[in-house]
Amino acid sequence: MSTTRQQPPWNQPQPHAESASRLPPLKIYNSLTRSKVPFVPLDPSGRKVTWYACGPTVYDDAHLGHARNYVSNDILRRIMRDYFNFDVQFIMNITDVDDKIISRGRQQHFFTEYVNSHPSIDDDVISTVRAAFAAYLEKKLPLLEAGLTPERYSDEVEKVYAAILNGGALDGSGKPGDDEAKIKMHIKTAASAANVLSTIATSKESILSETFYKNVQDVLLEHLDSLYGSSIRGEDRSIFTKLTKTYEDRFMKDIRDLNVLDPDAVTRVTEYMPEIVQFVERIVQHKFAYVTSDGSVYFDITAFEASGNSYARLEPWNRNDTKLQAEGEGALINRTTEKRSPADFALWKASKAGEPSWPSPWGDGRPGWHIECSAMASAKLGKQMDIHSGGIDLAFPHHDNELAQSEAYWHENCAHDHWVNYFLHMGHLSIQGSKMSKSLKNFTTIREALDKGDWTPRSLRIVFLLGGWKDGIEITEDLVKAGNAWEEKANNFFINARDSVAQTNSDAGSTDDTLATALKSAQDAVYQNLCDSFNTAGAMYAISELISKYNISNKSTLPVKDVQEAAVWVTSMVNIFGLNGSALPVIAEIGWSGIDIPDASKPYLYPLSTMRDSLREAARAKSGISEEAIKSIVEKGTAVVKQTLDVPEEAEVYKNLLSDFCTKISSLKQTDSVSKEILSLCDRVRDIDLFDLGIYLEDRDNQPALVRPVTRELIQAREEKAARAHQKQIERENKEKESLKRAERGKISHLDMFRTNEYSAWDDDGIPTKDAAGEEVTKSRSKKLKKDWERQKKAHEAWLASNRGNFS
Repeated sequence: MSTTRQQPPWNQPQPHAESASRLPPLKIYNSLTRSKVPFVPLDPSGRKVTWYACGPTVYDDAHLGHARNYVSNDILRRIMRDYFNFDVQFIMNITDVDDKIISRGRQQHFFTEYVNSHPSIDDDVISTVRAAFAAYLEKKLPLLEAGLTPERYSDEVEKVYAAILNGGALDGSGKPGDDEAKIKMHIKTAASAANVLSTIATSKESILSETFYKNVQDVLLEHLDSLYGSSIRGEDRSIFTKLTKTYEDRFMKDIRDLNVLDPDAVTRVTEYMPEIVQFVERIVQHKFAYVTSDGSVYFDITAFEASGNSYARLEPWNRNDTKLQAEGEGALINRTTEKRSPADFALWKASKAGEPSWPSPWGDGRPGWHIECSAMASAKLGKQMDIHSGGIDLAFPHHDNELAQSEAYWHENCAHDHWVNYFLHMGHLSIQGSKMSKSLKNFTTIREALDKGDWTPRSLRIVFLLGGWKDGIEITEDLVKAGNAWEEKANNFFINARDSVAQTNSDAGSTDDTLATALKSAQDAVYQNLCDSFNTAGAMYAISELISKYNISNKSTLPVKDVQEAAVWVTSMVNIFGLNGSALPVIAEIGWSGIDIPDASKPYLYPLSTMRDSLREAARAKSGISEEAIKSIVEKGTAVVKQTLDVPEEAEVYKNLLSDFCTKISSLKQTDSVSKEILSLCDRVRDIDLFDLGIYLEDRDNQPALVRPVTRELIQAREEKAARAHQKQIERENKEKESLKRAERGKISHLDMFRTNEYSAWDDDGIPTKDAAGEEVTKSRSKKLKKDWERQKKAHEAWLASNRGNFS
C-alpha cells in the first residue's frame, strides 16, 4: 500500500470546442489540488453544472457553524447561477441513518419513558441517577477517582482538571483545543447533576421533578441507553424517523430563514436503501470490498490501490490518523479482528440489537456513513459530477472515502475519469479558537441567534462574504463591526441614491463623469475577484469603494442617469449575493429591504415632514414666524387628518402623531420665544416621537428632510449621546455632593477640630501638643497637624463667608 503524503495527479477538464469561447475565466480553489484551477463543466455546451452538497445529519438543531457552511455554499451557488449564468443542478442529501441518530433517538425515547413512569423523585430515581453519574464520570472524566460522590465532585474536579478550568491544555502545555472544550463540557454536565443530587440529599425541601430531570438529563441519557438500548427491534424504525423528521423540518426552516435557496433535489438515506445495497454489491463484485463473518462489508484499500487507484486524494497526509478514522466509522461500529487493514472502512454494518436494519445479501444491517453519499449522488448525477461541496471537517475520511468507493463502483479496467472534478470545502466558523460543534455544545443555534437579535440573515451573510468561503472565520468584535459598517454604508447609499433619483428631473448641464468611471472600475474589479475563486471579500471591497466615490462626490453635478446606473448595479450585486431576500438578481429598482418606511405611515409622515420643513424654515428666519404663517402651515396637516376616515389599525399611530403635532404647534402663544418653541417641537418629533417608531427625519441644508428608517448606526449614536448625558449628570451630582461635603466640613471651627479624646493638651490655636497619654506630640506629627489646621481654617472661613447672611 502506498504511504505517499502527496496528492495524486488531477486531470484538468478541457473545454469543448463549441463552448470554449463562452466560458468565463473562472478559477476555483479545488481541494483535489489545493490550488486554483480553471473551471470547465462536463456539459458540452458549457452551461449546465452538476453539484452535490453534503447536507446535515439531523439529530439536533443547526448552529452558527452550520450556517457558515450552508450560507457560504449558497453564496457560491448564487454566483455560479446568477452572475456567471450557469444552469446549476444542485443536490443536497439528508443523513437520516447514522450512529449519532441511533444513539440520540434511543436516548430521547428511553428518557421520555423514564420520566413519564417516574413522575416523582423517589429513592429509586435517585439511586438510578447516582449510578448514571458514576458511569458518566468513568467514561467522560476518567482522571477522577472511581466512585467519586456528587458531594465531593466540585472540589475534586477543580484539583484534577485545574489546568483546563484555568484555560490551559490538559497536558499543561500548548493551546487548548477541541479535546479541552469537550472536557469542559463534560465537567459542566456532571456539575449540573452533582449539584442537584447534593441538594436533594441534604435539603429537607423537595425539588420539582422538572427541575431535577433538567439537571440530570445529560448524564442519564447514556445510562438509560446502556440499560435498555438493545431492546429496540431492528425493524422498528419509528423512534428514529420521529427524531429525524423533526430535525429535518427544523433545519430546513432555519436555512430558509437565512435566505438559503432550497436544493433542486433532496436525497434521504432511508429513501435510497435499495440503491445503496446495489452500490455495495457492485464494489464487492469488483473485488474492492470483502464480507466479514458477522455480515458486515468493508472497503479493501489495499486491493483498491493495487489496481492503480489512489486513496485519500484530498488529504493523503491524514490517511493513518486513527482518531479521524474512528470518528468516521461511528461510535456504534462493530469492533472486529477480520479487517484486512486497520484503515479499511465499513460499507455495510451488520445489525446489532437496538439498531434499525434493512435486508441485504449479507444479512440485516445498515449502510456505513460514507457509502450513503456515494450511492445517492451517483443515483442522481451518474458516473461524474462537476462539483462536490461540504465543510472542511468532512474532507478526511468522509469525502476521501466517498471518492474511493465511488471510483471503485464505476471502475472499468482502471480507465475511468474522476468521479468529482472540483471539490469545494467551506472553512470552519470558530468561537474562542474552537470550532462550533454539536458534540462540544459550544454553539449558538441559528434560531437562537436570530430570535435574540444578535444576528440578522443579512448581517450574518455579510460577515461570511467579507471573510471568504474556504478559510476559517473566527467571529471577532472587529469582524462584526466591519460587517455592520458595510451594511450601514450600503443602507445610506441606497436611501440617498434613491432620493437623488426621485428628486432630480433633468441631467441638463451635468458633465461630471466621476461616478460613471467609478462604476466601470467597480464592475471590472468585481468580475476579476469573482473569477478568482469567488473572492467575495475583494468584490465587497470594490462595491464599498464605489459607494465611497459617490459619498465624496458633488451630488449637484452628478448626472442622475449615472447615480441610477450605479445604484441599480449595486442592488443587483447584493441580490446576487443573497442579501435581499427573494429579490431577482437583475431588477431596475434601487436598494434592498429595510430602507423604506412602513406603507401605513406614508400618508401621514410625508405631510408631517413637509409641514415640519416649512415650520423650521420660517422659525429660523431673521424676521421670525408670524401667527398667520403658523396657521397656514398647520392647516395643511390638519386637512390630511380630517380627510382620512377609515384608517387601518396599523396607521392609527401615525395619524395620531400628525394630529398631536398639529395641535401642539397650534396651541403655541405668539410670544418672542415662539420660534424657539417651534424648533424645540420639531426636534422632539424627530428625535423622540418618530425615532421611537423606527423612523428618522434627516435634516439637510437647502433640501427637504429625508424620511428614512432608523438604522443601527442611528440607534448607536442615540445611545452614545444618552450615555454621555448620563455621565455628565453623574459628574454634576458628584460635584454637588463634594461641595456639600466640603461645606459640612467647613462648619467645624479650626480652633475646635482637634479638641477630642485623642489629645490631652493644645496650644492657643487649638493645635495638640500632647497625646491622650500625656506624651509630647512629635515634631513630624505636629507638622502634619498644623497643615490640617490651616486647611480647615480656610474651609471654615469660606463657610462663614457663604453663610454670613444667616447670622445677621
